[in-house]
This record gives sequence, structure tokens and C-alpha cells, in this order.
Amino acid sequence: MVHNQFRELQNKTLLAAVFYLEADEQSHPERESVKNQLQKTISRTNIAIYNNYNIQKAGEMNVDTAITTAFINNTRDQHKGSLVTQDHFYHGIFYQDNEGDFVVITREWKGNFNAQMQSLLYILIAAFIFGIVLIYIFSQFLGRVAYDPILKMMKQIKDRDEKNFQEPLILQNSYAEITELVQTYNVFIERLGQTFAIQKNFIDYISHELRTPITALLGTLEVTSNKPRTDEEYKQVIKQLKQYTLDLETSLDNMMLLSGAKTNFEFKSIRVDEIIWKVIEDAYLYHKAQIQVTMDVQEPNALNLYGNARLLESAISNIIENAIKYSSNQPIEVHMNMVNDRLVVRIIDKGIGIPSTELKNITQNFYRGTNTNNFQGKGIGLSMSGVIFTLHQIKMEVKSDSTGTRIALTF
Repeated sequence: MVHNQFRELQNKTLLAAVFYLEADEQSHPERESVKNQLQKTISRTNIAIYNNYNIQKAGEMNVDTAITTAFINNTRDQHKGSLVTQDHFYHGIFYQDNEGDFVVITREWKGNFNAQMQSLLYILIAAFIFGIVLIYIFSQFLGRVAYDPILKMMKQIKDRDEKNFQEPLILQNSYAEITELVQTYNVFIERLGQTFAIQKNFIDYISHELRTPITALLGTLEVTSNKPRTDEEYKQVIKQLKQYTLDLETSLDNMMLLSGAKTNFEFKSIRVDEIIWKVIEDAYLYHKAQIQVTMDVQEPNALNLYGNARLLESAISNIIENAIKYSSNQPIEVHMNMVNDRLVVRIIDKGIGIPSTELKNITQNFYRGTNTNNFQGKGIGLSMSGVIFTLHQIKMEVKSDSTGTRIALTF
């Protein structure tokens, strides 16, 4: 604003110099034109023209204490000068004429400028207050829009309890960030629910697997203590107790396997075919299974394996028992042959199969297929077998469809 004031005053100063100092060189029409312009722009009482002796030669400005000799000399030396006082703006120029060198000074009252500045201040204050009010109203509106989905989320979460905490959050007409947050929450709560389900299943499995041998132990001891026994009977009881203890140890090992607490077992040289025949004999005995075995292994040493016989028996038994159960005891095929100098055992059934979309989940703890509702199980067989095969560096491949399941074990 001040810069613009001095620019306008500079033009008025130049016009005053032309009017007073160039009068002898102007025609009458030119003189009248400059005179009219000067009357429209500045009063002669605001013009002063000084000669080389700093004496006012023209202009009708009364003596003004703001215009000092130092200001006049400085304007002459610098060819222009500006000054601001409490009441006026001053501007001066050095003007050379055929009659001599002069300093032309004009002034303008600051009242109009101050009034404009005050009006501008009022406008700015009003605009500021209006802006604050508008921002407040707009922020309240945006706050409702922005926080409404969050408030709905919080209400749904507060309504959850231990029975329905797994239910996903549902929001309508939400923006992208909140939608992504809801999806993330739903994925998290789903995984949390799966974890709780696994813990519950694991506890159920522990209670079942431990209760059976412990009950058998207690029952045998109670029956044995009812009356005196012969040495032969005591030997038989001890044999039974030993078997129950071994079963209990096996259950503990299996639980530790599932929980990842134990990865080191006693390994020694064992025969794979002997373990498979043991599993098949048990299947004949307990399930009346129909199992056809073919063996095409020319190199006997290929059947030797460094591992734990009880663990491997448990893993293969899980696969055989699954084949029997999910095929409703239809015939099962077991093939042993060599592929690329490696022993491969294939177990083939004609059961309900595994949906292709679920094959990747079959080795997860307590996972059961969606088509197994009519069959009892806890979903630990293949997961446990997978851990055992990994310990023995045995690769398990599973292929399945509606005609049955084919499992290949590469040693």
C-alpha cells in the first residue's frame, strides 16, 4: 500500500515539475491540458519547488518543517527522495530545466490512506471472524462425516462378547481408509478366533489323549489290588502297565510335536517296510481293512532309514487310518517302489477326497475339511504326520479329487 502511494505521488511530482518549469516551452493547449491534469490530481498547496539555493521558487505550499535542508540536498544528490511523517507522504525529484536545476517536492495527506487502511483492517477482521465461524461449522460437519463410521465401529465392538466376538464388523457407505481398517480388523479377529479354536481343540486333545492311558493305568491297578495274584498274573499286569505307560509317553510326544516344544528324538537305523507292515497289520486287526500292498524295491538298503520307529509308525498310521475312515473302509492301495534312486511310498484311497482349495491347509493344526462333517476327528492327524515327516526329511505330496486321495512319501 505505501509503495503504491509513493508511485502515485511520484507521477504527481513529475506533473507538477512539467506544469511549473516547462511553461515557457509549451503551447497554450498543452499548457491548459497539463493544468487540468494537475488540478484533478493534486492541490498547488501541496507543491514546492526549490532552486539551487534551497529557496522556494514556485508552488503554494506553506513552510513545512518536515521538508528540511538535508532532505532537499539528499533529493538533489540522489535525484529522488521520499519521506513519511505522521500526517503526510512526501516525494521529491531533481529536475533540470533551461532556467536551472530544481528540486520539486509534493506531499499528500495520510488521512485517506489511514482511512483505507482502517477499512481494510475491519474487512480483514470481519473476514477472519467469518472464516473461523465457517471453519468451525465445516469442521463439525466433516467431523460427523469422518467419525460416524468410527463411532459405528466402536458400537459394534462394544456389543461383542465371548460368544460373538468373531463376528465381522459391517459398515455401509464408508470411505476407503475406514473400509480398509474394518477389513484389517475382521482379518485379525478371524485369526484370533482361529487361535482360540486351536487352543480349545488342543486342550480337548490333551484331555482325551491323557485320560485314556491314565484311566487304563488306574483301572488295571485297582483291579490288580482287589485280590492276590500269581506271579504270572503280576507279570501280565506289569506288561499291560508298561504298554499303557508307553502309550502315555507317545501321547506326550505327539502333543509336544504339535506345540513345537520338542524337535529332538532318539534316532537309529530302522526298516521302513517293517514299519509299514506293522501299520497294515494293525489296520487289519482293528479295522478289518482291505489293503493291497505292492512292493517293487530291488535294493534292500533303500528300505533302511535313520529315524524314530514309533514316530514314523504314528505318522504313517495317521494316513492309513484317514484313508480307511474317509473311504468308509473301501479297498486301499499301498505301493513301494524306487523313483530316481529314492524310495517312494504311495497310499491311495477311494474316499471323499479333499477340496482343491483346501489342500494347502491340511497340515495345519486342527484343520478339518469342509466335507468331513459326517466323520469324527480333531484335525491333528495330517498336521502331526507333517511334523514327523519333516523331522525325517521325508517329502509328503498330496493330490485329491472327488474320486479319492493319493499321498506320496519320498524318502
